[in-house]
Amino acid sequence: MEGGRIVAVGQSVQEDELVGLYDVVTAKGERNRGLATALATELLRRAHEDRAAIAYLQVSADNIAARHVYRKLGFADRYAYWYRSEPGPAGSLSA
Repeated sequence: MEGGRIVAVGQSVQEDELVGLYDVVTAKGERNRGLATALATELLRRAHEDRAAIAYLQVSADNIAARHVYRKLGFADRYAYWYRSEPGPAGSLSA
């Protein structure tokens, strides 16, 4: 929070020694100030205090800004993922 405004949010979920980072988002006008890095660092610090030893997250391959933050924190790609759907009628887009 800054000046009563939310500028960055995120959450972590811990189970035993595992902690996952989720939904780390910085307000559009507040980006490139290190807020996501600071927030993720704090989430990881708190999890470490609670005995977490392994952290994980999922980020889209094209989210360059987020991938940069996570690389700075020591995260690395382990595998790629994709979504599959049934083909729709010719010429249509299926969700």
